[in-house]
Amino acid sequence: MSEGLHAALSPNACAVLSLNDNGDAQLRLMQVPSASLGNFLEDEPKADSTAVLEVVAGAFVAQFSISCLGYAHHHDDLSATMQLLQEKCLKEDPTRAQQFITTFLAGIHQILTLDVDYSGDKRTEIYLKNSYHQKTLSMQLSLGYWGEQEHRSLPSKIAYAILQLRWAALTFAMGLKPPANGPSAGPDPSRTETVRSFLGIVSWTLSLMNFIIDELFTLSNDIGDHSTSSQALLEEEVNRRNTPALALIFVSQSRLLFKYLLRFIRNLGGEAMHYKTQDPTWREFGRMVWNSPVPMQQYEKIIADVESSVRAVYDSSQVSDAERKELEKTMLITGSVPSKLWPAVESLLKTTMSKVHEEVNPAELFFQDISWLGLSDDAATGRWRKEHRLDVIRKVELGKKARVRRCTRCCSVTEDSMPPKGTAGYLEQGA
Repeated sequence: MSEGLHAALSPNACAVLSLNDNGDAQLRLMQVPSASLGNFLEDEPKADSTAVLEVVAGAFVAQFSISCLGYAHHHDDLSATMQLLQEKCLKEDPTRAQQFITTFLAGIHQILTLDVDYSGDKRTEIYLKNSYHQKTLSMQLSLGYWGEQEHRSLPSKIAYAILQLRWAALTFAMGLKPPANGPSAGPDPSRTETVRSFLGIVSWTLSLMNFIIDELFTLSNDIGDHSTSSQALLEEEVNRRNTPALALIFVSQSRLLFKYLLRFIRNLGGEAMHYKTQDPTWREFGRMVWNSPVPMQQYEKIIADVESSVRAVYDSSQVSDAERKELEKTMLITGSVPSKLWPAVESLLKTTMSKVHEEVNPAELFFQDISWLGLSDDAATGRWRKEHRLDVIRKVELGKKARVRRCTRCCSVTEDSMPPKGTAGYLEQGA
């Protein structure tokens, strides 16, 4: 390095931006010495390689936890460093890569003492106020993302879906309150405008439920084709399809958010029935809710049945609070439903879905366009992602000329409605 070098560290000291005497800038990420990674790259004893893996993951756990508890609000440098490690040393060995990610995420949950068990009657507001959930899910999302040309991992899809549900719940909680005296004679203009801005989020949430139910029908048929149901068979099918549907129904965080959102949407649907002849926004809202392939009450019944089955398993097996929290954590960070909950899985796929089958048309569900959700690995989803840009906040398609901001972790975009600061912003406002 030349004399007069200037350098600045990133918030977590995982990256350095240097500027030399010639004015050339270079961004460099922290790297684990190659000698320490020999066990990742060579055929050495499994015990040794596992120990090195755990040490490296532990170092990242410590840095992430300290930043969450202390000074840093951004972890992009930490995420980029870990992704570089995976790209160089772990991508060719998916099993070891997932082991590294699982060790890291489990360590975060332990250090931050995260309680991910929301299988009881805990209030949604308590969950939404806990920022650690958002931060850990964001890391889980980014570590399973390998670029636009690759499929997200199953844990990454689960994190992505829960983050979207969490944002939708926050939006509803902050943006709308139930009318104090019930529906009035005519729609309130400000409330109508707020509902109009929520149409994309509601459509996305209902599409996600349609996707989950369609996937559950498929999984139900898969295990129904065999004389004896097998958890190993089901897990093999889930991993082959890389589908987060089963996990999203059994992870208590997503169930909590689904219950909150569906209750909100159902109540707004009642207002839409009252105002549908008076305003096109309410008419459009009602059309989305009441013309859904699955009746609203069926969504809520599936959630309630799973909630009841899980509670019954916990009670009959005398599962302790600590064990329940461990089961919930395992489902969240791996996407695998533990064997202890297999009776609840069988009840869902064999009993509940059979009843739902009598109330809905599976063919109508099958032909629903769910490619914009980004949760499938089929060609239609890949094609939609290449041809369209979805505002990940408002859940509306953006035009080609729209100015956007891009997430540094998963490449999702949102419309940049704020003008840049300084002279450029002033000129744009005056244009």
